Amino acid sequence: MSRRSRENGEPVTSRRRQRRVSVGAVTEFLEYLAPSGLASPDEPHGLQIGAPTDPVRTAVIAPMATFDAVSMAAAHRHSMLITAAPLISEPMTAVRRDDPIGTRVAHLIERGVALYVLPNSFAAAPGGFDDSLAERLGLAATSVLRPTAYEQLFKIAVPTPPDACDAVLRAASEAGAGHVGNYSHCSFQTPGTGTFLPNEGARPHIGTVGKLERTPEVRIEMIVQQRELQGVIAAVLDVHPYEEVAYDVYALRNPGTPYGRGRLGELPLNVSLNTVLAQVQDALGVKSIRCSQMPDYPISRLAAASGQCDGMVSLAERAGAGALVVGGASLQDWMLAENGATVLIDVGFSASVGPGLQRLVKQLVKTFEPDMMDVMSCM
Repeated sequence: MSRRSRENGEPVTSRRRQRRVSVGAVTEFLEYLAPSGLASPDEPHGLQIGAPTDPVRTAVIAPMATFDAVSMAAAHRHSMLITAAPLISEPMTAVRRDDPIGTRVAHLIERGVALYVLPNSFAAAPGGFDDSLAERLGLAATSVLRPTAYEQLFKIAVPTPPDACDAVLRAASEAGAGHVGNYSHCSFQTPGTGTFLPNEGARPHIGTVGKLERTPEVRIEMIVQQRELQGVIAAVLDVHPYEEVAYDVYALRNPGTPYGRGRLGELPLNVSLNTVLAQVQDALGVKSIRCSQMPDYPISRLAAASGQCDGMVSLAERAGAGALVVGGASLQDWMLAENGATVLIDVGFSASVGPGLQRLVKQLVKTFEPDMMDVMSCM
């Protein structure tokens, strides 16, 4: 096993170069935020207009492809409209200008605007629509109402020279490894001895070509979630002093982060429904909301689910939620809520996904602003 040499023993770094942002690059980032395996196959999503190779200079974020959102995106060259609801929800046999959907489709195509519809996995994903809605409503210690999947966990083990342990641990942690509950930088470190014989052409950090070496090492073991694994490996390789890093990756049977719809959390105090309604209106900036009933008992536990949420009332009631905030409910849910113990509160689709879209705007700015891509909000 050969070792990696660095100039003066320090990592060789290079300045970050601006890249040409494409629809495909933005799409790849969006699908990293929300694993595609969480999306329901029966709901249209993904790239509906445009091509992955199209350049993007401006991204416009909106709940739906309204005329305002379409006009804002069309006002800029090389733009991309990203929405939470599909514009094209069924096969189109014609694009007509006397049809509201056809008019918008034609306008986007003529102006060269790409349209990407966020998958419903954005509601279930960590930091997605449901998490953002729950945070905006001030819920603490939230749990998932309807678990649908668990993220695969891995363990990465990296033999490291003692003087590089802190750098490797820090790089892996910052890339997403070693996060357990409310703790970060979690690792288990075991001292040992590594052996290697640098062959011809090797540039060993330690030792001499052609001579068997024995050197003290520390094996650093850390938990990694599946979507962070490749980034953690890249971060470790970037700071590790060895030319060839003999790391191991193990798949674990431990249950990882639960994914699913709806969030359940505790309110700071037991409050009346009128207080809850006022807090919801203030937090989401909505003037009017629809409510199933007005009970006189206090509410201490609140559930929330963004977008259209069928079948959530029964789950919220079984979980002990005094009220459920949604962005749309079925007629059956309204009937169940009329005589149930959980109050159904409908704030509308746009208001329910708004906090998640605002978070997405910040994430896109942080990722693509160095490449001169503008990010605009139409909410």
